Amino acid sequence: MTTLTLDQIFEEFADLDRSEQTQYLMELGYDLPPFPEWARTDENRVHGCQSQVWLITGIQGTGEAATFTIQADSDSNIIKGLLAILQAAYNGKTAREILRYDILSVFKTLDLQHHITPQRRNGLRGMVDRIQTLAQQHLLRSTDAAEATTQATQPTAVAKPAPSCAVPMTRPPVVPSAALATSVVSSAEALTGFDVLAIRRQFPVLNRPLPSGRLPVYLDSAASAQKPAVVIDKEREVEEQYFANAHRGTYQFGLRIDEEFEGARSTIAQFLNAPADTSIVFTPGTTIGLNMVAMGWGRKFVQAGDEVLISVMEHHANFVPWQQLAKERGAVLKLIPLTDDGQLDLDRLDDVLTRRTRLVAVSGMSNMLGTVNPIRELTARARDVGACVVVDAAQSVPHLPCDVQADDVDFLVFSGHKIYGPTGIGVLYGKPERLDEMNPVFFGGHMIQQVAVEESTWSAVPAKFEAGTMPIVQAIALGTAIRWVQNIGLSALHAHEYRLVTAAMQRLQQIPGMTIYGPDASRRGGIVTFRLKSIHPEDLAALLDHRDIFTRHGHHCTMPLHSWLGVSATTRISFGAYSTLEDVDTVCQAIEEMVAR
Repeated sequence: MTTLTLDQIFEEFADLDRSEQTQYLMELGYDLPPFPEWARTDENRVHGCQSQVWLITGIQGTGEAATFTIQADSDSNIIKGLLAILQAAYNGKTAREILRYDILSVFKTLDLQHHITPQRRNGLRGMVDRIQTLAQQHLLRSTDAAEATTQATQPTAVAKPAPSCAVPMTRPPVVPSAALATSVVSSAEALTGFDVLAIRRQFPVLNRPLPSGRLPVYLDSAASAQKPAVVIDKEREVEEQYFANAHRGTYQFGLRIDEEFEGARSTIAQFLNAPADTSIVFTPGTTIGLNMVAMGWGRKFVQAGDEVLISVMEHHANFVPWQQLAKERGAVLKLIPLTDDGQLDLDRLDDVLTRRTRLVAVSGMSNMLGTVNPIRELTARARDVGACVVVDAAQSVPHLPCDVQADDVDFLVFSGHKIYGPTGIGVLYGKPERLDEMNPVFFGGHMIQQVAVEESTWSAVPAKFEAGTMPIVQAIALGTAIRWVQNIGLSALHAHEYRLVTAAMQRLQQIPGMTIYGPDASRRGGIVTFRLKSIHPEDLAALLDHRDIFTRHGHHCTMPLHSWLGVSATTRISFGAYSTLEDVDTVCQAIEEMVAR
């Protein structure tokens, strides 16, 4: 039976609706050429598929000019239809052509995302991986045979074939945004079209009068940002209209949920300029994401005598996991020195960054000082000693442009609730090679590829790290929150917050007994932390609360930093897209009156 060409399949698919496409896939499966019974062995099984799939290759010719013919079968007719498409794509190609072929473009052209559920996507990766591996092995054998016929005096060592990337889920190259300058963007152009009152009206909680009749002055966005109506509505939409468990059902609700869930992943990948959607792992939040890296990557690669480098300004979530890892592995925990105004002292970095440094973990922006750290420069210097770089971006991602490829970070984590999204959902970004080598730390459900009594194997990334039922509704709504931020523009948002920080610092500095911590406004994000001589932070917070002004007091989960500063607690005000100059005036006037009394 003659295999259809891709052009023939493209032509048939062109005018089909979703149900007709499903029927056509099954028809392609019915017409799949017979598969030899002798080849239905476990050795020829493609693992990772929910259905059974067997795959072998035939080779015509010799050497690198030899061409491949794919033979495959499945107990699922839709999967057989996908196999027919793979045959049309790969048959007649050489090994090198197969390795270079962009198979994803075929499925994009056919618009098959509705049929390639996450379960099928994992299986499809396995099929493509098998084909690419066989092609790679053929090239190695051809190289060996060619070398055996030469009179070379020195034998050449042939490396093991690198794991091929199954179904390369990469996006087209994105031109990275210009690196954020050391000083904040404050030009009028960045604020063009930024209507803070219009933005504020999108947040229901900020427009609902309190029992006093006043509207809340919310100045704790660094702890959790409020949600715009579009995010709240998205959560309600999912719950009311098509909720189902993700990656489980192929009925209408299940397909819609999978589409929305993976669509959110794609939105986040684009937002960070990640190299692939599969570089994005959903987590419960920043803290869990950092612990996953510490346990899954750190335990595997950090050895006795290695050094782990952090800073004293880190949130406990980016301090304690590395502290505990160092104790467990017999590694040395070291601190990057700080300048007097709370910046990383890169002039003294070489004192602590050595050839023994295995990992560097820093925040993109301090949740207490507001300091914006020079991640790109730090990463470049860490690369010189071969260190892995982890960024706690819980504070930086909601306020500053982020480009994980330009910054060249290995891992980056953030939480949804700090970027106007729901609680209970976060993101772990990892370079593809880092995620591949990292061990999972939670087990069961969607992350399982195959289970036997003796051992188990794991699904491909990102499913490998997404055990059990994910916070589905929250992940989808996080995608909505990210798109909302993109519509505003991070540069405009950052410029707006710079105006607020500048105004707050200028006003607060005039209050007697006031100490403001951290660098000047040009080197910080939307956070101002301070302490008064005359009023304890806890008392100040209570007094401000009586005036419906909501701030944060305490150590802000940065006890080592507070010890370094020589204080037990501070007061923090932090801004978001909805914060106004009137908010700044209100809190400063209240503090002035309290001090005067």
